[in-house]
Amino acid sequence: MTKEQDTTLRLRIWLEQKDKTYIGIGSTLLLKHVEELGSLRKAAEALGMSYRRAWGKLKNAEERIGQPLVEKTKGMGQRFNLSPYGKELMEKFLSFYLDVEDYATKRAGELLQMDVKKSGEFYRDDTQ
Repeated sequence: MTKEQDTTLRLRIWLEQKDKTYIGIGSTLLLKHVEELGSLRKAAEALGMSYRRAWGKLKNAEERIGQPLVEKTKGMGQRFNLSPYGKELMEKFLSFYLDVEDYATKRAGELLQMDVKKSGEFYRDDTQ
């Protein structure tokens, strides 16, 4: 195969239970931003989504998973922390996603004989 332009790998990965999303990269990155920013509103802005969409995504994820993923920070108004389970799930799914991306990038390059790059579209610098 010839290389006429940069080749970028793009992945959409999520886990389902009973045909419903259990956890995916979107929910994971929302949790990552909440952890870093302490605010669902700021996390939504950082991801380019409305607060209402972020709130719905978070509540739907908690309902599917059956556990709270965030907790209000006491005495801090609308500030949030991740629950212990939310933090654990976020870290494990992001680690899983990055492992799959590393493997897929390498394997695509080998099979297609191309220099394939990771897109970084989902996590950008969020793994630092």
